[in-house]
Amino acid sequence: MWSAIVLARADRLAEAAEARATALAVNPDSGGFFSRTLRNLRTLAVASLVRLDSWRSRQSSVIGPDSHWCELIQEENRRPHGRTAMVKASEGSLPAGEMGVPPEGAVAARVGGGPVQAALDKAFTRAAAEFGDPGVQAVAMCNGELIWSANSGKAINDQPAPVTGSTMFNFASFGKLILCAYTLRQVESGVLALDNPISSYVGQDVPGSDVVTLRMLLTHTAGYPDLYELPETAPLFEGGDHYDPNEPYTFAMLAKGIFQPVNPGERFEYSNAGFLVLTYVLTRMSGGDEALERDLRHFLRPAGATNESLTAERSQEAFRRLAHGYSIEKEGVLVDFFTAFGATGIPTDLYGLPFGDGLFAGTALGGAKFLDALFVGKRLLRPDTIEEMIRASPQAAAQRDTYGMATERAEVSGRVWQGHPGGYGGFSSMGATDLTRGVTLMVVANRMNADTAVDIWKELAEAYASVAP
Repeated sequence: MWSAIVLARADRLAEAAEARATALAVNPDSGGFFSRTLRNLRTLAVASLVRLDSWRSRQSSVIGPDSHWCELIQEENRRPHGRTAMVKASEGSLPAGEMGVPPEGAVAARVGGGPVQAALDKAFTRAAAEFGDPGVQAVAMCNGELIWSANSGKAINDQPAPVTGSTMFNFASFGKLILCAYTLRQVESGVLALDNPISSYVGQDVPGSDVVTLRMLLTHTAGYPDLYELPETAPLFEGGDHYDPNEPYTFAMLAKGIFQPVNPGERFEYSNAGFLVLTYVLTRMSGGDEALERDLRHFLRPAGATNESLTAERSQEAFRRLAHGYSIEKEGVLVDFFTAFGATGIPTDLYGLPFGDGLFAGTALGGAKFLDALFVGKRLLRPDTIEEMIRASPQAAAQRDTYGMATERAEVSGRVWQGHPGGYGGFSSMGATDLTRGVTLMVVANRMNADTAVDIWKELAEAYASVAP
C-alpha cells in the first residue's frame, strides 16, 4: 500500500514541479535559478519517497496504527537523498521562551516609505499568503543601505513564536556562495591556487585528488557523484538506521560515499559532494574545524556579519534563535524537521561543518549584507576576482546555463540578478544582487515545499522592477 502512495506522490510532485518550472521560466536562457530547484525536485521525488516507504515500514511496529504520529512526507532539499520529517502531534518543540524567540506578535517592518516600499509590502504579503503564511524574513538593500524589510509568520508553530528580525534560518545551498567567496579570498592571498590539483593540500585522502582542482569544485565540474543516496552513507541520514540528529558528523563518515570522479573537468553537473570535498580542503588548510570557523568569522567581518546574523557554528545561542523548518502535507499538516527524530539541539546535519554544501545559517539581513559587501561594496574580494566568479564556466555555458563559481544569473522583468538559491531541512532561501543598480534582495523561509523562498523572492524582484528605475 505504501509503495503505491509513495509513487503516486512522486508523480504529483513531478507534475507540480513541471508546472512550476513553466510558471517561473521568465527567460529560459537567463540561468538556472528557478529551474534548478525544480529539476532537483523531479529527480529526488521517486528516490526520496521510496526511502520514506521503507522507513515507515520499519517504524510501523513501533508506532502502531493508533499513534498520534503524522504521516511521513517528502521534502525537497539541498542534499539529494530526500530528507524526511515527521512530528508527534502531542509533543511540540521547545517552548518559545526556551528557544529565546521573543513571544511578541510578528511584525512587518518598513524602512522609509514611498512607492518602492509600498510595492514590496504588497508583493510580500501576497506571496507569503500563497504558501499558507510561512515564517519568512525578507530584506532589500541598495548600495549598502537597508531600504525595506519584512517579517511574517511563525518561527516555531508549537509552542507559537513569531518570526522577528533576529530569528535565524538555515541558508542551505545559498551558503555555497559564501564558502566560494571565502575560498577565492584564500586564492587572492596565495594560500590556495584555483588550478592546482587538490592533492597539493590533502595528499591522497580524497579520490581523484591528483586531477581535481578547486576551480572544478567551485564550478561543479569535478565529476563527484552525490553521495546521500548511496548505501555507504544513506543510513547516516534521516530515514536511515544510523541517523542520530544529536551526533556530530565528520568528513571521515561522509568519505565512505566519495568515489572516483567521473570525467573531471568535462561537464557541469551540480554536486553537493564536491562542496564536501572543498570544505575538507579548507579545513585542512586552516588547521581544523575550529580554525576554519575562526577564519570564516574573520573573513565575514567586513560584511558586518556577526554570529547572530551569519554563522557556520551550531551554538547554543543559535539554537535559541533558530526557527524550525517545516514541510506541509497535502492535508495541510505541518511537519517539523527539528522534532522529527528527537533532536535536543540543532540537528547536526542541518548546517555547519563538515557540510560545506550548506554550511551557514543566519538572518535575511545577514545574507543581504554579505551579498552587498561582496557584489556592491566589493569589500570581500577584488573586482577582477568577482568578475571571474560570476562568469559562466565553459561547461555550464555549453548547457545554456549561467553557473560560474557557486553563483548564477537570473533575469526577472528585464533585470539581471546574481546570487544563489537554497533549500533543506524545512527551510528555503534565495538571495541575489542586481549588479547594475546595486540592489540586493534576500528571502529566507521555514517552509520547504517546492521553492517557497524562490517564489517570494521572484515576486519581490518583479515588484521592485515595476516601480524603481
